[in-house]
Amino acid sequence: MYTKIDNLQVYFQKVGRGGDLIMLHGWGQDVSTFWPSLDLLKDNFTLWLIDLPGFGRSDSPQKTYDTKDYAKVLAEFIKINKIKNPNILGHSFGGKITIKFTALYPYLVNKIILVGASGIKPVPSLRRTLILPLAKIIHFLIPDILNLKTIIRKKFYRKIESDYENAGLMKETLLKTIREDLTEDLKKINNLALIIWGEEDRAVPIRYGIQMYRLIKNSKLVTLEGRGHFLHVHDPERFTYYVKDFI
Repeated sequence: MYTKIDNLQVYFQKVGRGGDLIMLHGWGQDVSTFWPSLDLLKDNFTLWLIDLPGFGRSDSPQKTYDTKDYAKVLAEFIKINKIKNPNILGHSFGGKITIKFTALYPYLVNKIILVGASGIKPVPSLRRTLILPLAKIIHFLIPDILNLKTIIRKKFYRKIESDYENAGLMKETLLKTIREDLTEDLKKINNLALIIWGEEDRAVPIRYGIQMYRLIKNSKLVTLEGRGHFLHVHDPERFTYYVKDFI
């Protein structure tokens, strides 16, 4: 299904029965990222899976978005679909949007669940600090003979697990949202919050989950041993257990 917001066609799926739970995917993902957990949640909740603008089957924004723009889209989505007091679950970049949305519109949301959420501006690792300038030097100095420059650059970005190389038309939005630090927004949140993190998460390390737990007043932190960034994909049973228990 589609709904029109900010002159964009926004794709979503509505599944299940029960209280409303909106699920927001991470950067470079779409609604399908939550499918492994769908059967374990659909008998307990009415699930609203949204392809965020610029991802999946939704239109790309006609301007450079920040998290506030995405929060406005979500607020309009809730209004158009007449969803009252939903719970919101956000993974990674979707968690960052959830944080901004809850800080701006606390009256539109009940409980929130942050899963490996971005939102606190990371301190660049030594590896990233050294490799990123090299990738830029390669771009300007090495001729793209036999596609060599492109291949080398991709390997550099893969080394630092950067989404930038694959961001396409969304590169400016990626850069803008990465630079945002939502520490002050986290302090504003009074809604009940569950923070779920994989102890082996390399994309957004557990230390950021601990920081969020300390910043959100009414929060609970659950860590899954031996798991990484995609808990809802690689451990749907435990992931959905904590979701259902919390809501």
